Amino acid sequence: MIMNWYSAPWQNFYCVTQKIAVSVLCLSVAMTQVHAQETQAAAADAATTNGDAGGGARINLSGKLRMLSQRIVASACYLQAGVSSDDSGAMLVAAQEEFALITDALQNGNDDLGVFGEETRRKTLIGIELLRDLWVPVSAGADEIAAGNGSQETVQQIATDSAPLLEMAQKLVPEISQQYSNPGELLLRDTLVIDIAGRQRMLAQRVSKNVCLFSVGLGSDAVLAELQSAADMFDASLRALRNGMPDAGVQGPPTPEIAAGLDGVITDWGVAEPLIATVLSGEQINADDLATMFSTANRLTGGMNTAVGLYAEASKLGG
Repeated sequence: MIMNWYSAPWQNFYCVTQKIAVSVLCLSVAMTQVHAQETQAAAADAATTNGDAGGGARINLSGKLRMLSQRIVASACYLQAGVSSDDSGAMLVAAQEEFALITDALQNGNDDLGVFGEETRRKTLIGIELLRDLWVPVSAGADEIAAGNGSQETVQQIATDSAPLLEMAQKLVPEISQQYSNPGELLLRDTLVIDIAGRQRMLAQRVSKNVCLFSVGLGSDAVLAELQSAADMFDASLRALRNGMPDAGVQGPPTPEIAAGLDGVITDWGVAEPLIATVLSGEQINADDLATMFSTANRLTGGMNTAVGLYAEASKLGG
């Protein structure tokens, strides 16, 4: 059902971030001139049709759903394991509330979030409804953990149920981006960089989730493979954002503030890397190291969230 719903030409847009971790620069193939023109034309039509519907906020918030789908699992894992219980418990509840708030805003509008008016495009509404359906079992499991009524099996089920939720969130982002991007304000190259930076928020939580799952006895070959993939992509994307990768259409930081922010993320990533390496070697990390992973991943997500805002602002200024 999800694959039938998702047929936008922007599916090729993600080829860069999916391939960048293995140094396959496929932007010139995936983003052909025809696709670029189609995207710009669709965005121009959307800008005319939608007016001031809070397009920028819709794009950013839809991207945040990817991260929240992973943060909920990670927080549930840490809380059930008794790691940083006060913080992980509060984060689990906050992530649930924010996920529900954002999905409602994307469908019905929310002036406080900068999303003006109800969504009217049928395809987008169908995507949001599919997302809501997939959210129900994840939310129910998270409620059990937050209330202290969960178990390791509950965490495992949340992790399983979150996979299609993330998949749907991943596919909703380009649909909303295509619908609401204004080519007069945001060039395609800027959209690419903002999406890569936004995806880093999710990858940090995906890394954290899998480190926790493995270290509390819920590990598997699939968990290690997902951890390796997420860590590789985060690292390669961070290097591309900080140093530039022109062949893939990724420019270096457009402002000193963004450069400094990315340097901070690099520092935090250096804290996480040895913990990730330990888990990838097949060893579980202890409670103290899990607490470090939890806090570090949240700083990484926060740093990249700030970077997304700075990139968006720089694009408006022609940076």
